[in-house]
Amino acid sequence: MRRTASKTSKRSGAVNSKNPNAKSRELSAFLFLTVFLVPALSVALVSSYGFAIWIYQIIAGPPGAP
Repeated sequence: MRRTASKTSKRSGAVNSKNPNAKSRELSAFLFLTVFLVPALSVALVSSYGFAIWIYQIIAGPPGAP
């Protein structure tokens, strides 16, 4: 039996409109990413950058110091 290009497999990344669980999981994943993960990563990135500058200034001295 030959498969045609018009048939989609169960492994495809597209959300199947006949499967409400897939849409629910996609919505849950989107909300998790936008509400928790991205803000947490943003805070972590800015905090680590500030910490790196603070450590650098402890070693090298404040800006403009002779």
